Amino acid sequence: MTNIVEVKQSPVHGKGVFASRNIAKGELLAKCDMALIHVNENLPEVLATLQFPWIEEYDAICISDVGSFFNHSGTPTAEVDERDFDNLIQTFIAKTDIVKGTEVTIYYNDAFEEFVSK
Repeated sequence: MTNIVEVKQSPVHGKGVFASRNIAKGELLAKCDMALIHVNENLPEVLATLQFPWIEEYDAICISDVGSFFNHSGTPTAEVDERDFDNLIQTFIAKTDIVKGTEVTIYYNDAFEEFVSK
């Protein structure tokens, strides 16, 4: 895990990602290794809520760093900057300036693809 963000209990839902210092817009938050899950896989809810769209036949789950702990917001403060499909890495950056102690959120509902910056 980076020293920029940390995972703590969230008032939004379960655990969340929080800024451990002030973060500037565009700053790298995390590079996460991903594991592929077939889209037809019937996962338990605790895992299904951690899935990210990946490619047509597969979704992916973050298996390193903080990627699976971001909570959803309609006005997110972070976003997926890059998805490296060959090396199974997803990169998160700050979408806005984020004040130390603030929960860092992403958008991950049905229109997720529209919220990936690249």
